[in-house]
Amino acid sequence: MKRYLGMMCMLLMSMVCLSALESYKVVLPYLNEAEYQALERGESVKGDTLGGNDITTLAPVDGAFLERIESTKRISDEKNFAMAYVSLLPYPDGWKDASQAKRQLDLFNTMRQISTQEGITYISSRRGNKPYPLFKESYYLSDPEDTTSKIPDPVVDVLPQSLVAYAYQFDTSFDGNIYKHTFTTSDKEIFLDITNMTPIKFRGITGLKKETLSLCLATYQTDEGILLFSLAEVKNRAPEVKILFWSVSLPGAFEKRINAVSGWFQRRLEVAK
Repeated sequence: MKRYLGMMCMLLMSMVCLSALESYKVVLPYLNEAEYQALERGESVKGDTLGGNDITTLAPVDGAFLERIESTKRISDEKNFAMAYVSLLPYPDGWKDASQAKRQLDLFNTMRQISTQEGITYISSRRGNKPYPLFKESYYLSDPEDTTSKIPDPVVDVLPQSLVAYAYQFDTSFDGNIYKHTFTTSDKEIFLDITNMTPIKFRGITGLKKETLSLCLATYQTDEGILLFSLAEVKNRAPEVKILFWSVSLPGAFEKRINAVSGWFQRRLEVAK
């Protein structure tokens, strides 16, 4: 009997250890001390594949975001580039006593509040490097072929392992586009891959063809807080695009958009209950 009880105790302890959250330094073991300190100060650590750089160090040691970043490494060349960012966010005060599963559900629903992206600003170089609205419109669609099939931000009561949805956003520089949102979740990670399902245009001229832009957002729960990962990948396009009289730096354009969306998500967490 004692032996049985001992084995049960060991099993329960191992289950607790398996479910316990790890330190963010365990999740991100390849950063250096200066980068760890930057995360602790609330700053982002970033990298890009321009010049053949490796950005896999900015991904967690496992999960969907790591797989996504590794795929960018396999196709990286002068016509494909990617940028990755990671930051460490504190848990909202109302979440600190919540279970890990409840926080995952709240993170998932927060990530889908895209109607609240209407009016968020980014730094516009064409407007004197001043803040300017990024999205005039932002909402989910019931029909991916119909931009008027607007629906409220969806809310789920049970966290799905995977989910596909479609959204419409009118970008003040790149006009209106339909995007495919593909979610993949685990007990610690929520990964969102956003792909353009319509050509992205600048002043009416196509700059990126369908399905050549991928913007990713992922969260990963750690002991100290929420790791927020961002990724922008452009396929079959040189970093600098010339359209008529304008020259568009795609890395700069999408870095500003990543910063704007990451800032939006952080603000949504700050007001979360």
